Amino acid sequence: MPRVHEVPLCRQLIDPAEWDLHGGWALGDRIEWSNRACGLASLRMILLAYRREAPTVTELLKLAVKQDVLTPRGALHTGIANLASDLGVPSRAEPVPAEDLLRRLDDAPLIVSVTEQLPDDGRAGGHLVILHGYEDGPDPTVHFRDPSAWGQTHDRVPLSRLTPSYTGRAITFAPLIPNGES
Repeated sequence: MPRVHEVPLCRQLIDPAEWDLHGGWALGDRIEWSNRACGLASLRMILLAYRREAPTVTELLKLAVKQDVLTPRGALHTGIANLASDLGVPSRAEPVPAEDLLRRLDDAPLIVSVTEQLPDDGRAGGHLVILHGYEDGPDPTVHFRDPSAWGQTHDRVPLSRLTPSYTGRAITFAPLIPNGES
């Protein structure tokens, strides 16, 4: 039976106090880095869902810079998967066809590459969000966590709206049992 995995919401916009407290200033401009932090904010949400130690987005960013996980547009899927595994949540970057998303969500949340705000205009990818469950129906409703500002007020979308902006690339995780342990 399908279910919705509990995943707390985190923002990719890094709070100035967090940035200063964890030495983010040494990396440069907070807003510039925040605009590229969707994958790291998503990783933080996954760590919290699995009840693992969850460094702040700034701390994850510093770790990602140290491990060459980032590109000018954001974090590499394989790099995020490696960070998740290093932090105690077994994961891997892999293709997941759109028709397999719901089946995969039965066991664990996924980080997927979509277009920000999930437009249905044919653009695909560039923004990472977490899919964490669904509701059956003729056009199933997919539950998601999006660390962007838009995602603070949007958390569900019909599968038919999600799939046009989905690239087919995902970061998958070990099964999540109800108490949060893998």
